[in-house]
Amino acid sequence: MSLALDIARRANALDPGSFSQTARETAKVAIADMLGCALAGAPESTTSLALAGLAVGNVAGGCSVLGVSERLRPLDAALVNGTSGHALDFDDTSKSLAGHPTVIIVPAALALAEQQDLTGKDLLDAYIVGVETATRIARGVNFHHYEKGWHPTATLGIFGAAAACGRLLKLDDQALATALSLCVSFASGVKSNFGSQTKPLHAGLAARNGLFAALLASEGFDASPVAFEHPQGFLEVFNGTGNYDAQRMLEGWGAPLDLDGPGISIKKYACVYSVHGAVDAALAIAGEHRIDASQIGKVTVTMHRRRLLPHVMRKAENPLDAKFSLQYAVARALVDGRVSLEHFEGTAYRDPHVRDVMERIETQAHDDDSNDYGATVSVRLRDGTVLEHSVPAPLGRGPEIPLPLPMLRAKFEDCARRSLDAAQVGPLFDRLVALEAQPSVRDLAIGMTSSRAALSAAA
Repeated sequence: MSLALDIARRANALDPGSFSQTARETAKVAIADMLGCALAGAPESTTSLALAGLAVGNVAGGCSVLGVSERLRPLDAALVNGTSGHALDFDDTSKSLAGHPTVIIVPAALALAEQQDLTGKDLLDAYIVGVETATRIARGVNFHHYEKGWHPTATLGIFGAAAACGRLLKLDDQALATALSLCVSFASGVKSNFGSQTKPLHAGLAARNGLFAALLASEGFDASPVAFEHPQGFLEVFNGTGNYDAQRMLEGWGAPLDLDGPGISIKKYACVYSVHGAVDAALAIAGEHRIDASQIGKVTVTMHRRRLLPHVMRKAENPLDAKFSLQYAVARALVDGRVSLEHFEGTAYRDPHVRDVMERIETQAHDDDSNDYGATVSVRLRDGTVLEHSVPAPLGRGPEIPLPLPMLRAKFEDCARRSLDAAQVGPLFDRLVALEAQPSVRDLAIGMTSSRAALSAAA
């Protein structure tokens, strides 16, 4: 039996009746959070340029584009909604995936569920299957895959999108295996493009291609059954000999679900998740001591070496770049005592007080995997006083320390108001966190579009 077929059988065997309430609640929150991020990302130039690049007009009877009035073919809608969902780098992450699963899975499944006018429960169940598939595959290749330079959000998330769409299309085991094998050739995305508009496009392309793979398989298209394990297949090409464990991909499906643990992490800040622990620690210092930036002599940030990769150590030279700069995020936290969406927009990154503190930040790495997302920030003042704070993990890091619902609502409303009228926002959040009770995904999706000026006109 091929690895693709082994994976497909496990994905199809997942029984929604066995999904825990914790997994369902986590899934609903993750879906709502991602859709809020897409509504915030809809007005961004990244999204408008992606839409313009498709060179397609409004499609009668097409699928919703979040936050705007256009309707597109399903594949195009998945691409644009995936791109907008990742445009601000504010969407959730997965410990197992080492990337952002929901922004790949939901845009693909949403377009298909809207086209077929399925129920909210259908979408919710498909999402859970998609997350389980992507994260089980990820366990067999990470963290070498991540450290090698691939962008797992796209290169692994695509399999989750295909599995979710396969569930909605009711693909049998062989057809789903074909879809997964197709994704082997569709998977793409490298970290060298972090800090540019190409990173969010990775998400859009993976969402689109995961849906495309499932649709091709449903029509009888074929692919190599050994696309994963072939000597020139996914495992050898993407990871290389000795750097993967195919058996780990097949172990423990649904027992428990990955959503039960280690789970999904919801972001509080619109920047790369690797720096969130350090931001939390810096904010704790700023909140307790109310220090003036001019008092700061040196700042030392201690984190796992995996968090201190090149894309995190860059200086903020533009708004997108700032989203990946540890120095910028920590300096902003110390100077302002808060880190908000507007701090990664316009010319905020040029703030002279923040840039002055950035020059005084140094880093230290450790290799303790039990503390992979925690951080310690130590601030030495010019008078010799040392202020230090440590966090074991950022708030929102998985089901053990979830963001409180009021904080989730506040984030959603702040994001959604960037595209929707205020009167739409509160009721929309309530519907999303009760997703399984929604009779029509089509009606729900239409409720996330805007009558404001079309996105293409704003480009």
